[in-house]
Amino acid sequence: MMITMTRIKMNSAISMIRAFTLLESLLVLLIVSFITLFFSAELTQTVHLFKGELFVLQFENLYKISQENAALQSSSENLESKNGKLIYENKEIDIPKEVEMAEFLIKFDEKGENSSLQKIKVYLPYEKKTILYQMEMGSGKYKKKIN
Repeated sequence: MMITMTRIKMNSAISMIRAFTLLESLLVLLIVSFITLFFSAELTQTVHLFKGELFVLQFENLYKISQENAALQSSSENLESKNGKLIYENKEIDIPKEVEMAEFLIKFDEKGENSSLQKIKVYLPYEKKTILYQMEMGSGKYKKKIN
């Protein structure tokens, strides 16, 4: 009889420990879920920032490539933004949603020079940053201003 009483007490103690462990597990799961959601939102914001900055660097690189190709091949080259795409050498690159860019057309002559004083405005809404490129006539260079 004494042994059965001891077993009953042990079983009830074990069941209380299991219930406490389940409650504890649910609490930990809730905390981990909250932290994961918090950091995933931050990570998403960071990804948007990087996509915008990478596109700006890609645009500047394409500008230089178009200019160099015009000079090396002694032929005119165009770099343009139209219908949400950046077009150069019959290739198209989609402008990401993290970038707002007005339509433009830059023509390089056979010497790789730009013959316009065009302004190109690039807006990065996730950073609330505006980048303004002012083309310099004749040299093919540009001035970059960040607001």
